[in-house]
Amino acid sequence: MSSELKKIYNLLLSVGFSSIGFIAAITVTTLAVREVTTNPYLVGIPNALGVGGAFIGTQIFEYLQNKYSRMSALAYTFFTGGLGGIICFLSLLANSFNLLILGAFILGIGQSATLQTRYASSFLVKEKFRATALSLAVWFSVFGSVFGPRLVGQYSSNFEKIFGSELIVAYFIATIGFVLAGLSVLGLTKQGSALKLPAASNKTNSKSKLDKTAKQLTTLLVINHFVMVIIMASTPLHIQDIGESIQVVGTIISYHTLGMFVFSPILGGIVDRIGSKKISVAGGFILLASCIFALNSKDIFLLHVSLFLLGLGWNFNFVSISSEISKYSIAKNTNLNIQSDSFVFVGSLIAQSSLGLTYTFIGFNGLVIFGISCAVYLLFSLIKNSSKILS
Repeated sequence: MSSELKKIYNLLLSVGFSSIGFIAAITVTTLAVREVTTNPYLVGIPNALGVGGAFIGTQIFEYLQNKYSRMSALAYTFFTGGLGGIICFLSLLANSFNLLILGAFILGIGQSATLQTRYASSFLVKEKFRATALSLAVWFSVFGSVFGPRLVGQYSSNFEKIFGSELIVAYFIATIGFVLAGLSVLGLTKQGSALKLPAASNKTNSKSKLDKTAKQLTTLLVINHFVMVIIMASTPLHIQDIGESIQVVGTIISYHTLGMFVFSPILGGIVDRIGSKKISVAGGFILLASCIFALNSKDIFLLHVSLFLLGLGWNFNFVSISSEISKYSIAKNTNLNIQSDSFVFVGSLIAQSSLGLTYTFIGFNGLVIFGISCAVYLLFSLIKNSSKILS
């Protein structure tokens, strides 16, 4: 196993650095909107455009990996994310909503590389370690969950004294994180690594329509992510509205992202040994439980529990379903990994772009109830279809 880890350690480092930057940024972005505009309907727009950027980023990534190499695609997409961090930083200095949405869009492009790293990792190792490698790439985002929000909370007052905004620290962290991620890929990839070769996807297969199995796997991945996003994105707004500080926002988002990533290596090893059916169904139950806990929305302790479980349930499904998508992509010599992430970004775009309206009109509890209905549908679909599409 150690020999397999040596093949992907540079990718794992890149995930760690980029996730610190990205999670720091998403911790404050909805609050940053309130700082640069008084229009409550716009609070979800920067994150929505960030998701749109991630969608575009997957298309750019595919082009670069086919024309040049996976290494080039990862590194230069990460560097693009660093540029987005700089623009978001400047947006708060200039009090500009337009710069904020531009920067968020470019940050999203960088985030697409973080997500694609899990598939690059599974590509480099032997078949029996693919789910483990994929889950390790997901797990390294735990550094983002621990350090991203906490660094925001710890240094927000210092940056407020210097720049006049306590939120601006997040975009400084985002810039540094994405630049270090790109340098990790460029500087630490060994000679002879398959990362330096163009992706070998067959052009006909890569453009083919999704078959039934591919559609079902993609749908499950999309719904899982959608439920997580609508509750996670609205939580900072809700916490601020009940009178809590940005430090509380950072702590709860840290718990949430910790749940998203901390058990990934364990899950990957289990999926490699027993398959993904039981893991995905368990994830569906945990996701539903998290939404139910969130109904008691003014209890800060229960919000911590809820957001942790929200991340954990998402993680169970994300690792198990992504593992099946990776197997499918390699076996069919197609780009389902790119296409499925693209649809995930579209679903997340809808959730984020409608956040201003939905939060204003139905509030946090209304969004949680909607999340419960989606989680019930996901759980039913997992139970019904797992024997057909999951190994």
